[in-house]
Amino acid sequence: MNKYNIRNAVEEDFLSIAEIAAYCPPMVTERNSIYHIFTKFFRTTSLVIEHENKKIIGFLLGFISQDDPQEGYIHLLCVMPPWRNKGLAKGLVEEFLDILRKEGCQRVHLITSPGNKKALSFYEKMEFKISNEGEEIVINGVKTSKNYNGPGEHKLICTKLLD
Repeated sequence: MNKYNIRNAVEEDFLSIAEIAAYCPPMVTERNSIYHIFTKFFRTTSLVIEHENKKIIGFLLGFISQDDPQEGYIHLLCVMPPWRNKGLAKGLVEEFLDILRKEGCQRVHLITSPGNKKALSFYEKMEFKISNEGEEIVINGVKTSKNYNGPGEHKLICTKLLD
């Protein structure tokens, strides 16, 4: 990964992050203000990856729970299509997990859609386990948390224990 640099996001990155997010379906595209909030108030736990030309080609937006500082959360992860399958997403997640460990976190959570097979496969390889909550519904042969993100928004909840 020597052609790439992972660093903490800064406020000025939010427009680049918003542009990149448009290339990451089926990930939900957020309002631009969400990207701005993460780059302004969660810089320590939000990361970008740059190509050697300093162009941002991916990001991870995450945070540590204010209610339970032993838990972290990955809100969004995206790498631009031309740079996928090069270990960059894995590098972003590993860097985020290192930050969480240094801060004393014990667990990290995320949600994904049951139809997002690529994301599910990726997170399983990263040793995340499905840890659904509440009523379950089977979608595409996968047990999913029913209405987790709102009416009809069924999600897989994934958790990884940190060592």
